[in-house]
Amino acid sequence: MEMKFFVYDSPEFRTFLKDNPHERGEVNFLNSVIEEGMAAIDVGANIGISSVAIAKKIGKRGELYSFEPVPEYFNTLKKNISSNGLENVKAYELAVTDQVGGVEFYKKGFSSGIVFEEGTEKFEVSTATLDGFLSEKEIERIDLINMDCEGSELLALEGAKETLRKNKVRIFCEIHHDFLKRLGQSIGDLVEYLQKLGFQVQSVSLNDLKVGNDFEKCEYIYAHNYK
Repeated sequence: MEMKFFVYDSPEFRTFLKDNPHERGEVNFLNSVIEEGMAAIDVGANIGISSVAIAKKIGKRGELYSFEPVPEYFNTLKKNISSNGLENVKAYELAVTDQVGGVEFYKKGFSSGIVFEEGTEKFEVSTATLDGFLSEKEIERIDLINMDCEGSELLALEGAKETLRKNKVRIFCEIHHDFLKRLGQSIGDLVEYLQKLGFQVQSVSLNDLKVGNDFEKCEYIYAHNYK
């Protein structure tokens, strides 16, 4: 990650995406599943690349709620939202998990999460559940959840059980196998949890945006519960 502040429609950002296949793949896949007017959530928004991409695609009729608990990233996220002229995004300095309160967080480079690694900076962040947040804000509909939460994937989704039950949601989620394992969880647990809630779950390869069922090595999953 070399770009901190960006304008989405600029030649500089297009060059950045061309040179960074990870970010390019994320943006391209999101653009393929997002529809104008959607109500969306971005968990682990970091500096805002996915948030800005989502906000641009859902348009003025859409609404985006972005969550980023690391103060440094959160401040950059807000600046990137502003510099891209977006008025359909609300940003919250919160980590999304299965509990309301606080949790120890670890930051290393551009990576951050609840899993300890050697050489990380430790600090406390505030947490929320999606069910609790949406209830408190009286938000009745969610169409899309994008997630990059460095091992908290299952915990975040467990805190969104009612949201997932009552909405037709599309979920695009980066999978961190090693971090899940350190928390005593696995991709199998996550897939099973979503399937029990009525979701069709597929693996996603960012190289060619193909979907499949190779969960043990997948970089991402895409899940939906619409007919």
